Amino acid sequence: MFENFFITRLSGKLLVLTIIFVMVAELLIFIPSAAIYRQTWLMERAKSAGLLTLAIEGVPNYEGGEMLSRRYMQDTDVSMVAQKRGGMSQLVLGMPPGDAKIITVDLRTKRRLPLFRDSFRDFFGDGQAYIRILSAPTVEGVEALEVLVPQHALQQAMFDYSRRILLWSLAISILTGLMIYAALSLIIVKPIRKLAQGLARFRQEPRKRISPNTGKISARKDEIGQLEREFTDMKTGVRAAFKQQERLATLGMAMAKINHDLRNVLTSAQLISDRLASDPDDRIKGMGARLVRAVERGVKLCEATLSFSQSVEEKPELRPVRIATLIGEAAGDALAEYTTMPTKTPSKIVKSTRGQPKRVKFKNAVDTNLTVMVDPDHTYRIFHNLFRNALEAMQETEAPALRVDADIVDDKACFNISDTGPGIAVNIQKNLFKAFTTGANKGGTGLGLTISRELARAQGGNLVLQSTSAAGTIFALSLPLAQS
Repeated sequence: MFENFFITRLSGKLLVLTIIFVMVAELLIFIPSAAIYRQTWLMERAKSAGLLTLAIEGVPNYEGGEMLSRRYMQDTDVSMVAQKRGGMSQLVLGMPPGDAKIITVDLRTKRRLPLFRDSFRDFFGDGQAYIRILSAPTVEGVEALEVLVPQHALQQAMFDYSRRILLWSLAISILTGLMIYAALSLIIVKPIRKLAQGLARFRQEPRKRISPNTGKISARKDEIGQLEREFTDMKTGVRAAFKQQERLATLGMAMAKINHDLRNVLTSAQLISDRLASDPDDRIKGMGARLVRAVERGVKLCEATLSFSQSVEEKPELRPVRIATLIGEAAGDALAEYTTMPTKTPSKIVKSTRGQPKRVKFKNAVDTNLTVMVDPDHTYRIFHNLFRNALEAMQETEAPALRVDADIVDDKACFNISDTGPGIAVNIQKNLFKAFTTGANKGGTGLGLTISRELARAQGGNLVLQSTSAAGTIFALSLPLAQS
């Protein structure tokens, strides 16, 4: 369990890494400090040897000098002390070794930093050599003071120093690691663990309501606070999406019932329209055929709304269609919904909010030979919805006009549906193609443009708002061309 804590928990890894990093830093500090300790150790021997030389020469009694020399050699591990006069070495105490290796260290040459190479040599050497220390003299007439110490004495002193440094470094590392661990655990690990637990709970019960305490916005200004606020916003957004999904499911169920009942109602209307379509009078026969298509489109419109609420994409049945005729049919039906009287002029009359009829100038500038590869019913719904929206927008316009132009761009037919309405407000434009977000028409469902764009994209095209201003609005619709 203890091992699992350090392997899997972020806090355990943090503690171990902190101790390791502090130990590495202590190691980098130890290398120069060990070299300085070696230099200091040698300087202390040389300094004490100089003081001993003064004491011996100042004591006339040989027995006192001999006793002082033995005590000094026992305490400092010095093997020999000599004074260099006229190029010759004069022994003060001790005797030089026989054929042992001699390593010379001249303390008279001052350095800012000691040589690390000499420290490694003395620390990892075999300890069989002797170190000859040359220092400044303490007696007049002497050129230099020579001190001879065994290498193993310096090596043992460096071992003891390293052991003490190691214990202190370990204690400092553990103490520093615990302090950093406690600070980071409080600042980082604890909030992250809380977020992880909240994420786990949210994954198990995403629809559960947020309590006042858990939904509180974090006041931290750092990245952890931003993460907490983003997590809270994410939960709120997901729960809102679930709520909307439940409403859509309820809407789908309601639409299924409405669709069932509407089919029964439209069955009777379809029987009457079929009889009218078979009437010998051409005028009545044409009206009957038109009524048949209207009933069929009414049923398909209900089914499309049901499919949208169930997130079911319609599969279009593509075939070559002369688009100008289809546009004229959609425009005629849209204009007929708002006409108050028939007219033989090219203009149509729409209802005014003040009760006075106004004429709408409609211009179909699409080439009659232009053929696109589309589903006729789907494309009819796109144009009919765009025309109907434009007519509703132009109810207050003094000179309402509706126009459709077409251009060929690569393998697409691009249609511009323009009107002279008052334009679309900026706050409506950003949600124009979102479902259930209505614009100026409060009685709408907000599905018209959403479904129209989906129908266009399903056929390989697209529908976008090209421009809008106080002078009017232009929608751009692209549809694939039929292969010739």
